[in-house]
Amino acid sequence: MLAYKNVVLLLLACSLIIILLAWAFAFLNIWLVLALILLDIGCLIGGSFYVCSGLYLHAHCKGDTDKKQIAITFDDGPHADITPKVLDILKLHDIKAGFFLIGKNTEKNPEIVKRMLDEGHLIGNHSWSHSNFFGFWCTKKVVASLRKNEDFIEGISGKRTNLFRPPFGVTNPNIARAARLLDYAVTGWSIRSLDTMGKSNEKIIIRVVKRLKPGSVILFHDNHEGIIPILESVIKIAVAEGYTFISPDKLLNIEAYK
Repeated sequence: MLAYKNVVLLLLACSLIIILLAWAFAFLNIWLVLALILLDIGCLIGGSFYVCSGLYLHAHCKGDTDKKQIAITFDDGPHADITPKVLDILKLHDIKAGFFLIGKNTEKNPEIVKRMLDEGHLIGNHSWSHSNFFGFWCTKKVVASLRKNEDFIEGISGKRTNLFRPPFGVTNPNIARAARLLDYAVTGWSIRSLDTMGKSNEKIIIRVVKRLKPGSVILFHDNHEGIIPILESVIKIAVAEGYTFISPDKLLNIEAYK
């Protein structure tokens, strides 16, 4: 199967060829050009909203294994009340997870970050503020946000994270350039739980469990109360189906820290 990036490149090339042929044989018209341009723009935008499309940068989204090994990751924390409960569940089941932290939340909860590290979890960069306009920022502003968060995390932990997950999973040339400048291993997911979309806990659990495969990386969020019963159920069902949970860096074969 062709990768998304290759499909888009092929589509762009075909669009150009069609336009040139239509022009050469006098069949060119504004509606044909407009339709092809809109199709191409749609594909580019679609790739921008899915970090694992590979359109602008390479992202580690799934482990290359046939073993029934999977990993859990969390975005948007740490949360003062909920993240400790998540850590309690992970500790009970001896699971090492990955936490992609927002800097302004880390600043409020440094002790939780220390606990994450003490209990063997990974921490990654999820930008300083998780701005709704992150995808529209210039490279310089993206770099500043990531570097501020990275510096703050290092001040707490003594470790400089090597992992970056873009807010909303959005990528574009500016974000890709920033990731390269800071030498990040960009980390995506293969199962998006949609746990913040207002769906019932039961639907979220079913969505995650039916998509489980060897090497799966699950995306959760540790900033809402509903994650507690969801996490407990997913762990229980996955274990019953023979899956084991391993640290994301081991599953994806990447270095967690610089």
